[in-house]
Amino acid sequence: MNNMYAGWHLIFDGVVEPGEASERLGDVDFLRTAFLDLVAGVGMEILVPPVFKVVPLTPENASSDLEDDGGVTGTCIITTSHISIHTWPLRSRFALDVFSCKEFNSEAVSGFLMDRFNVKTRSFHWIVRNWP
Repeated sequence: MNNMYAGWHLIFDGVVEPGEASERLGDVDFLRTAFLDLVAGVGMEILVPPVFKVVPLTPENASSDLEDDGGVTGTCIITTSHISIHTWPLRSRFALDVFSCKEFNSEAVSGFLMDRFNVKTRSFHWIVRNWP
């Protein structure tokens, strides 16, 4: 039996309070600082600094179905893999992944995200990825 792991993957989906917390989901400076603090907090190192792409966010873009309402997508390449996020400020939601070939404290990351983003509800999955 092979006991080698491909890595550890945290999948975090958060819902924040409408208002200031949801507005921060469209703030690239806020997101960049959160990424930098998250990487430092789990003892990882950055290879490629956070890069973000903003999808225009205006109330006119809001949809009543499941179409994209704008937001921000970002990634950061770390020495052990990557961190990524997509936000939907009009829906007060975000999805963030941390993948690393080095084990990290998923509860600490979850706590950081709960506090930093002012999360009111979350879905949290911790996956140990194995080589076939």
